[in-house]
Amino acid sequence: MTRLKSTTAITTQNQFESTVDLICKLQLDREQLITLRDRLLAEIMEEHNPRIETIGADISAKLILCEKFATTHRDTLFGKLKSAASSLGLYGFRTGNPKLVLLNRKWKWNDVLEALKSLGKTELIRVKEEPDKDALKKLDDAELAAIGLRIDQDEAFFIEPKREDPERITA
Repeated sequence: MTRLKSTTAITTQNQFESTVDLICKLQLDREQLITLRDRLLAEIMEEHNPRIETIGADISAKLILCEKFATTHRDTLFGKLKSAASSLGLYGFRTGNPKLVLLNRKWKWNDVLEALKSLGKTELIRVKEEPDKDALKKLDDAELAAIGLRIDQDEAFFIEPKREDPERITA
C-alpha cells in the first residue's frame, strides 16, 4: 500500500468542503474503474472458464487412472522410495498429517469422550474457559471495573459520496 503524506493543511471550511467533494468524486471514479475492471474480468472468465473446467475434469480423470496404476504397481514404480519422475514431472505418494478417526461405525465422538472420562483420562479432555463478552457488555461501568474491564467504542471519520446523481459532481 502506498504511504501518503499530506503536504498542505486545511485551514478553512471552504477548503474542507472542497476536499470532501474531491474525495467523493475520486471515490466515484474509483468505483467506476472497479466496475469496468470487474466486467472485463467477467468477460475473460466467461470466455476461458469452459476450457479450464474441461481441462480440470480431464486431469482429474487421468489422475484417478494413474493413482490406481501406481497403487497396484507400487513396488515396480518406486521400489523403496515414495516418489519417482517422468520426463515432464514427478509422481508419488505423500504422507499426510496424522489425524484421529473413529475406530468404526459403532463409535461416536461423544462415546470417545465418555470412555475417556470412565478411564480417568481427563488430561486428554479439552475444556475451554473464556469470558462471555456479549454478557459482559450488559454490565454497568462499576461492575466492569471491579473485574478489570471497561467498554471502549471507537469513532471513525468517514466521507461517503452521494450516489443518487454522480453526474453532478465536477472537479
